[in-house]
Amino acid sequence: MDTLFAPVALTHRDLEPYRFWIWLQVVALRLYVRAVRGKGVIFSVLIDRHGNVELNWIGKPPEALTPDPLSFTPSKAYQAALTGPEPAHPGASRDLLQIAALPQHCSASTLHIITRHPLPLPDT
Repeated sequence: MDTLFAPVALTHRDLEPYRFWIWLQVVALRLYVRAVRGKGVIFSVLIDRHGNVELNWIGKPPEALTPDPLSFTPSKAYQAALTGPEPAHPGASRDLLQIAALPQHCSASTLHIITRHPLPLPDT
């Protein structure tokens, strides 16, 4: 017997009266896959609780696919440096009040120079 007309196993018992119509949809999808990809290609179908049959995947299953070697996933430090609430460089999180409170030996003119020119961003 050809696998084209193989019976379908139903997981929902309430779909038993509609077994023929579900089987007919699966046969139509099998014919479609054979027309597009040829005989012997593996594929998966999904049957929902209403009896609708959908094509899930054709070819290799999703878990058999290898990850893309050129994909880039930024590290946590890289993401924190660009978008995080806390900067990666510890000196960049200081605000002007902390700078004014830290140096006890600085004069008013030195404090004015510090507050006028912001700290440079760190090299990452």
